[in-house]
Amino acid sequence: MDAEPIHMRLDWLLAAARDPMLVCDAAGVIVRANAPLAALFGWPLDELVGEPVEILVPPAARARHAVRRAMSGAARAMGEGRFTAIDRDGNDVPVEVSLAQLEADGVRLTLATVHDLRARLGAEQALRDSEARMRAVFETAADGILTIDERGLIERVNPAAERMFGWTEAELVGRNVATLMPSPDRERHDGYLRNYLRTGERRIIGKGREVFGLRRDGTVFPLELAVTEMHIGQSRMFTGLVRDITARKEAERQAALLLQELRAANEELGNFAYVVSHDLKAPLRELAAHQERIREGERQRIAREIHDELGGLLTGIKAYISVVAERCAQAGQAPDPLLGETAVLAQEAIDTVRRVIVDLRPSVLDQLGIWASLEWYAGQVAQRSGLACTCEIAPAAAALVIDADRSIMLFRIVQEAMTNVQRHARAKTVALRAGIDAGRLRITIEDDGCGYGADGGNADGPSWGILGMQERSRSLGGDLTLAPRPGGGTVVTLSVPVGEHDVV
Repeated sequence: MDAEPIHMRLDWLLAAARDPMLVCDAAGVIVRANAPLAALFGWPLDELVGEPVEILVPPAARARHAVRRAMSGAARAMGEGRFTAIDRDGNDVPVEVSLAQLEADGVRLTLATVHDLRARLGAEQALRDSEARMRAVFETAADGILTIDERGLIERVNPAAERMFGWTEAELVGRNVATLMPSPDRERHDGYLRNYLRTGERRIIGKGREVFGLRRDGTVFPLELAVTEMHIGQSRMFTGLVRDITARKEAERQAALLLQELRAANEELGNFAYVVSHDLKAPLRELAAHQERIREGERQRIAREIHDELGGLLTGIKAYISVVAERCAQAGQAPDPLLGETAVLAQEAIDTVRRVIVDLRPSVLDQLGIWASLEWYAGQVAQRSGLACTCEIAPAAAALVIDADRSIMLFRIVQEAMTNVQRHARAKTVALRAGIDAGRLRITIEDDGCGYGADGGNADGPSWGILGMQERSRSLGGDLTLAPRPGGGTVVTLSVPVGEHDVV
């Protein structure tokens, strides 16, 4: 075969190739190059041809490259030729080079295919930065974080969870997560997990609930648990966010005991101290209202900090991921699948943060008032729980302008009642109604669930949530009752006097 046909073939190959390519002779002189290579290094084709290939190598490395080239007698596969090249303006260009030896009539030629690594290296660095940020969030989070596989075996535990349960991550990895549960949850957990994997029926995934944890020393303690599901490739994993609420539960218990003692003392005084007890009611209610305002202010502050700090951090992480994916697309490269999965996890984290913020302090209450907030909240309940939830605000009630303190009291009462329906009623429908009756604002929450005692209690006495609802209603000068619903279910009724300042 003479030289002309192979040169013609090389010309055709270089013209058709999308990758940067060049051909050197045995002396390392560039005899052919294509347009993508000229564009990559900023050289006109006619100026490249005839130059030694070392023109594309940084000056400090040219001599070493020439020696290596002279000693090389075989083609190198991709990955063995990664180094830093230099463009016409002297800028470093990280590249990967694949070499192939050609020979025609005793003439040895080398075909080099060059790949620009800048986009890939930038994406890899962005991914490392994103992973570092996610790892920092995992390791510094105040709440405990655990990840388990679909068999229920623990894979990761953050430092907060280590401190909470008294185990190190190394001790927990590979153990069943039921290790951290007291009976009877310990014995039930594996069956629940198997049932979910088989049927898809969820009990706690995607929802928050209060459960009990078991420390290494055998101590049982209350905690809040939220479980999310994620897919990494073909594997399914679950992440649990846990918060120790021992201090909060103790504070609630002490407050309830104090409240009971105050009521018992008030009743024992009877008629003898009627005037004194009558005079004490207003200060006690004012004190309770003042404490509630303090708590609401703290919830608002925490919600704002979560939004500004954690929300901003998660949004930034998602933005970095989007930039990396866009750069890969612009470079004509498919992004790493982990990048997309990381974006999904970041969005789930953002959604979780939004739900926490809404539970702490719904911004719609401050922006649009109590009536729009109740309609919005009913929609949120329907969306989260699957309940058929309706909200009816009578025109006379909608005409009332309620001040901020009274609005948040009304909202919290409705929120607690709706939470009880979701957690305990096993209902399919719930209706929220507000209207004016005999000069009083009347709000009812009616469900078709399993029902509740007409006296607002059960075998163990009224729940703390209901006691809190009743105390809030008293601070408004109103009253709250629970009654059976005809046909099954419960009706919660809040009746509050309407003052002149509440009317448009």
